[in-house]
Amino acid sequence: MKKIFIVMLIVTSVSVFAQEFKVSGEVKSGILWEKVENRQPDADNTEKVKLNSKDDAGDSYGRFRINTDYTSTAGNLGFRVRLNWDNYTSSNGGPTWSYAFGWGNFFDNQLTLSLGKLGASPWGSGGPEMWRELEVSNFGGMRIEFKPSFVPGKLNIGFVLNWYDDAADAGGTKEPTILDLLQESVVGMSYANDWFMLRFAYRFDSDLDNGGARSGSDGQEGTKFVYRVEEYMIRRALDGFSIWALGEFTGIGASDPSFFFTRNWLFVQYAPQSFTTQLRFGFEKSENRAVIYAKPTFSYNFLDKLIVPSIMFCYAQDFGEGKRWPGSPFAYLEFEPKLQLNFSPGAYAAFSYYYRMEYKYARTPPEEQTQWMNLRFGITF
Repeated sequence: MKKIFIVMLIVTSVSVFAQEFKVSGEVKSGILWEKVENRQPDADNTEKVKLNSKDDAGDSYGRFRINTDYTSTAGNLGFRVRLNWDNYTSSNGGPTWSYAFGWGNFFDNQLTLSLGKLGASPWGSGGPEMWRELEVSNFGGMRIEFKPSFVPGKLNIGFVLNWYDDAADAGGTKEPTILDLLQESVVGMSYANDWFMLRFAYRFDSDLDNGGARSGSDGQEGTKFVYRVEEYMIRRALDGFSIWALGEFTGIGASDPSFFFTRNWLFVQYAPQSFTTQLRFGFEKSENRAVIYAKPTFSYNFLDKLIVPSIMFCYAQDFGEGKRWPGSPFAYLEFEPKLQLNFSPGAYAAFSYYYRMEYKYARTPPEEQTQWMNLRFGITF
C-alpha cells in the first residue's frame, strides 16, 4: 500500500510540474528598537528591542509568505493559494491562509468561476495605504466573473455568494436564513481602456453581522463600498507619470451611526529612471471626527538602484467634535529617512529611522512621541 501511495505521489508530481506551476513569495525580518513616550500621569512609557521588520511584515518577528499559482495544461483550470506566517511560535498561532481557491475559465475565457477562500479580487482597491477586498471571508464562497469579449476595452462584472465577512457575525439572537446569506453577497465591476481604469465592489448587509454580535442583539453594521480609479492619458504622454485614487466606505445605512467610516487616498507620482517622487493626499471620516493627510515621499537611485536613499514626511490634521485636542496645530507629524541596498532584484537590506509626534489624548498633556530604528532584510523569490 505504501509503495502504491509513493508511485501515485511521483506520478502526480510529474503531472503537476509538467503543467504551469508557479511558486513565489517573500521572507522579511530585522532588528527593531522602539521607544514610546508621553507625560500622562499613568503613562506606560516603553523602550524595547525585538526582531521585526517595518516593511509590511506584520507585528511579530517577521513574515514568511508563499504564493502558489497552478494552471492546467489546457489553461482553463487551476488554483491560487497564499500562505502567511507572521508568528513562528506554535503557542501563539501558526500560518494563516490569505486565500485558497480553485478557478475555472469557460466560454473562451468569458466566464470565470472561483470557489474556496476567496482573495486576489479583480474588484479590490489595490494599494498602497489600504488593501481592501470585500469578498474576503473566513468561511469561503463562490465568485462568478463575466468578461464579455464584444465590449471594447476590458470589462469584468460579477458577484460573490458567500457567508458573513467576520468570525463574530451571526452572533445575535436570530437564526441565519437563506435571505441573510444572499444579503451578504458582493457585486463588482472593473473596466479598463486606453484612457482610464475603474473598478469597484459593493457588499450588501444582512441583519446578522458584527455590530449585532458585539451588542448581543440583531442589527445592521451597514453596507460596504470600495473603489479604485487610474488615469492613462497623461502617463501615455509623459513616461513615468501616473495618478490614481482609491478608497472605501463602510457602515452605509448602519443601524448605529458610529459604524460609518470612509477612507480615501489620491496619489500623484513621477518616476523616471533616476528617482521617484510621490505626493499622497488622504481623507478619513467617522461619525464625529475627520482627518486630512498630506504625505510626500522622495527616493533616488544610485548605481542602477544598488543604493536607494529615500525620505517620507506626513502631516495629518483632525477636526470635528471628535478632535483629540482643541486648537492643536496637527493631529500628528511623521518623518522617516531610509537607506536601502539592493543586492539583487530579490534581496535587500535597509536601515530607517522613524519619528512621530501625535496629539493623542483628550487630557493634558496631550502629546505622545514615538521613535524607532529598524535594520531590516528581505528576500523575494
